[in-house]
Amino acid sequence: MIPRSYKINGIILGRRNYKEADRVITILTCYHGKKILLARGVRKTSSQRGPKLEEFNQVRAQVHRGKTWDILGETVVLQNFSSFKKSLKKVSFAYEICEMVDKIVPEEEKNKEIFDLLKRSLHKLNQTDIEDLDDFLAFFKVKLLSLSGFWPDDKEIAKNKIDPFIESIIHSKIKSKCLRL
Repeated sequence: MIPRSYKINGIILGRRNYKEADRVITILTCYHGKKILLARGVRKTSSQRGPKLEEFNQVRAQVHRGKTWDILGETVVLQNFSSFKKSLKKVSFAYEICEMVDKIVPEEEKNKEIFDLLKRSLHKLNQTDIEDLDDFLAFFKVKLLSLSGFWPDDKEIAKNKIDPFIESIIHSKIKSKCLRL
């Protein structure tokens, strides 16, 4: 018998408004893969969960199985990466990192290595003053492609060819590139 609820530990990749007071949250979890969950009532001004469900936050949450979508319940923020959220340039790179993960990782596919890569990358953006963010982002993209099986580990790729290759895989443009300063 499938349990009615389960706990997750993950990083919020994105969110979008749904109906009047709800949000659809995309979370990459360590053991459940990428999950798309419904957070009911979080857009109400009286909601205490709304601020916890911001992009890039690492959260632990209770999830209840629903008919169409699983419902996000009680949520605790484990890491909010507040340091890099003060830098517009770092936030633009974080958006691009999360967009890449969201577009490349299929829903429900468990991949602990990709979760660890995302977590390490956000921690690195948060803790250090990275001199060359473009090299940092290029390394992340190649590693993500490698871990997801789209690129061999031992093969080099030119920096200017990474984005067109990713766009050919996801069949769309990388939207967050236009956020870069």
